[in-house]
Amino acid sequence: MRVLLTGASGFVGHHTALALAAAGQELRLLARASSDLTGLSEVSYERVDVPLDAPDLDALTEAVRDMEAVVHVAGLTVAASPGDLHRVNAAGTDALATAAAEAGASRFLFVSSLSAQGPSRLAADGGDYVPAHPDAPRRPITDYGHSKAAGEEAALAAGGTMAVQILRPPVVYGPRDPGLLPFFQMAKRRYITRIGNGRNRASVIYGPDLASAIVALLGRPPGEVTTFHVSDAGGPYEWRTLIDALAGAFGHRLFAIPVPGAGFAALARASMLLARLRGIRPLVDTSRVIEMRQAAWLSDNAALTAATGWTPSTPLDVGVAETLRSYREQGWV
Repeated sequence: MRVLLTGASGFVGHHTALALAAAGQELRLLARASSDLTGLSEVSYERVDVPLDAPDLDALTEAVRDMEAVVHVAGLTVAASPGDLHRVNAAGTDALATAAAEAGASRFLFVSSLSAQGPSRLAADGGDYVPAHPDAPRRPITDYGHSKAAGEEAALAAGGTMAVQILRPPVVYGPRDPGLLPFFQMAKRRYITRIGNGRNRASVIYGPDLASAIVALLGRPPGEVTTFHVSDAGGPYEWRTLIDALAGAFGHRLFAIPVPGAGFAALARASMLLARLRGIRPLVDTSRVIEMRQAAWLSDNAALTAATGWTPSTPLDVGVAETLRSYREQGWV
């Protein structure tokens, strides 16, 4: 299959490019000329330079021409302003999906986020928190979540004869991930911060496992179900359990420093202000802090497994250890 992939210079996109190539797909990568693709030196691909933050519909249509499928991974996870998130995650997705339909692509797979669905809610009987069904109404609570939800709506609206599928990962971690790097850097120094008592829970997915899920979904004919959640097999995890896994990878105990949510929020505001002044991406933004403060972000693989037969293969302790090994190789920790 001829596949156009966006975001190959990023964390999830890199692993997706490797997995698609290993599956025998013919790749065209949508990537700026300045994007670093050296980690894909052993992968055969064609490269086109068309920006998604200032999309040109004609250029995007030409980039998609002759492609059977588009896998859209590129996106902003943190930004200095809500407008930046909307421009890339919503407007950029809208333009790419419209171009894909006009160019005659038969498949459009959008890697969205559980943030577009919103945090988990208590069961109707008043019991524990439960994962939302993928077809449940979207209830995003952050600027990031709203931007990804808008991207989903745009992709579905552009579909027509083009099959559109949406995959919503929760927290993604693994080699090459810059997002969780600060936690590993703290853990190296034998401490880590957490919000409150660490009892809030989250599903997670290892980056290469997410890539294999993308390949599995792309490898099956589209069905009636269009939206899927994905996670590893062991979760959901309390944040305290994630901290224990990090301590296990380093082989030493971590001193956990509880920080009030207001403290993290103040850090996010300062990071966003500094980013705007310097014209760079912030280390953390208010969307990330709001999401970290929620009681539960839970995913259920049932629909994805039923549609593709895919199951996750990497336990949490193995994934965290492999992430640490990769960080050390790159000199990050």
